[in-house]
Parts: sequence; C-alpha cells; structure tokens
Amino acid sequence: MRKIDLLSIVIPCHNEEEVLRATHDRITNVLKNLLSSRKISNYELIYIDNGSTDNTLQVLRNIFVYDPYTRIISLRRNFGFQGSISAGLFHSKGDAVVTIDADLQDPPEKIEEMITWFEQGYDLVLGVREDRSSDSFIKRFFSENYYRLMKLMGVNIVFNHGDFRLMSKQLLREFNALPERNRLIRAMVLQLESRYATVFYKRENRKAGQSKFNISSLFSLSIDGIVSFTYFPLRLTSIIGIFISMLSLSGALWVLYIKIFTDKFIPGWASTLLPILALGGLQLFFIGLIGEYIGRLYVEIKHRPLFVIREEFNHERKDTGLPEN
Repeated sequence: MRKIDLLSIVIPCHNEEEVLRATHDRITNVLKNLLSSRKISNYELIYIDNGSTDNTLQVLRNIFVYDPYTRIISLRRNFGFQGSISAGLFHSKGDAVVTIDADLQDPPEKIEEMITWFEQGYDLVLGVREDRSSDSFIKRFFSENYYRLMKLMGVNIVFNHGDFRLMSKQLLREFNALPERNRLIRAMVLQLESRYATVFYKRENRKAGQSKFNISSLFSLSIDGIVSFTYFPLRLTSIIGIFISMLSLSGALWVLYIKIFTDKFIPGWASTLLPILALGGLQLFFIGLIGEYIGRLYVEIKHRPLFVIREEFNHERKDTGLPEN
C-alpha cells in the first residue's frame, strides 16, 4: 500500500482576504489529524495569489509568518483560475497534490477519503458534487446542461466535477509536461488517466466574500472547454453547410420547374428575403466559430507563459520537512 511522505495542498486565491484565515485554520486542522493518524508524514500548503487587488497577499504573508508549512506564490497579474492552479501544480513537491478552492465550499475533510483511494493505487481521485442545490437556478441550469453538451460533443468529462481533486506525483509530472495554453484542467487530467476514483460530497455555501465567477468568466471557461477539446462544432458546421446547399439546390430546381413547366406566379419578397437573412446569420455564426478556433491557435503559437511569478515565500528550515530552494 502506497504512503504519502509529503502532501501538497494547492489553494488558488483571488481577492479572498475575508475567508483566508478560516480556510487556513480548517485545512490545517484536517492535515494535523492526517499527521496524527499517520496517513501522511508531512505536508505543505501552497497559496497562489492570482493578481489580487485587495489585501489577500498581506493576509497570506501574516499566515506565512507563524506557519512554517506555508508557501506563497504571488503572480504578477490575474492569469485566470486555470492558470493559477497550473502555477501551484508546477511548484508542488509532494508525493500527492490536492487542489481545493479557497472559499471552503469544497470540504477539506474529504481529503482523507481521497488519500485512502490513493493508498489503494489510484493516481487520480476526483471530488464530485452530489447535487447543485446550493447554486442559483440559472447557474444550475447552465452548468448541468454544459456538462451534457460537452458529453454530446465527445469530451471526456465527469459530471459535477470541478477542481477539487488529488493527483499523484507521477501523474502530475505528465500533466506539467503538457504545453497547451487554453486549459480546462478538469478535462485535461482525464486525457492522461482513464482509471480514477470518485469522492462524493455536498458543496457548502461560501463562508465569506463573493464568488469571483460571473456570467462572463463562466461563459469564457465554457468556450475554452469546447474549443480546446473537440472539433465537433466545426464538423457540425460542415454538415449544416451541406444540408443548406442541398436545400438550396432543391429550391433552385423547384423554381426552374415552376418557371418552365407551369404558368404559376412565384411568391414575392418575403420568401426571398427571409432565407437570405437566415443564411447571412448562419454564415456570421460559422465565421465566428472558426475564428474561435483560429484564436486558440494564435494563442498557442505565441507560446506565452501560463503564469509569471512576482515573488515566492518559502521557509528554508529543515525541521519543517519542506524542500529547500
């Protein structure tokens, strides 16, 4: 049975000053219990300050002063939620790494169950929500149908899994080698590992502060997920284009038949204008869709960094069990 000498906890933070102390205390209590039960031998808490504009970094520095198990990585700007998680994963040193949100909606008490699955040989353990009762109706409607849409398009994704997961050091090494810039990590890890365990939990209400995910950011994340993992929309546009071409050809043959073999009058402007408007709208939509794919290629070709670090805070004391820089 595998054991964890060092467990890394990655916690991305963006303007989370109101909840960080409660988050740190609760996660630390869980980890101390894991130490006492010998589930782990040591741990590190890696906080990623993702370009916060409030006092998040200062709160983290205050925590850093009194907790030798804490590490802080401060990014130069907001690199997005997926970028901040990638930064934490890249700098993790543990035999296993857990990613968890800073808002305490994902219960850290489930980490012990994740470790149990890890001990049984699983390199990937996913936290999966039992339901979405804590979400608003609009968010629940769009989220659930987004997962269904991704499945329909052939994207391998686990229903109601977010970014609460455990990964082994071996799997993390493979993940960190991935070069892509447009990221949906919850789908990327399933491209690397098909054998995984699931831990079900009830998502709690946010303890303090406000959610940083608005409609715009959720929509952007959704588009990234679709465009980055499937070309089904492009194939669908081709199928629709073929269908419309065949329909147009049939209409043209019908008009010729009426004109040549009958003396009937062909109806006027409405039957002409409406198809033109419909086809124009479809063409603009398809051009925009193709543009999304080209835009992703443009970002990948430029090969800009996923994140840029302003400063790091690391304890160098050997008795903490943390690696020295």
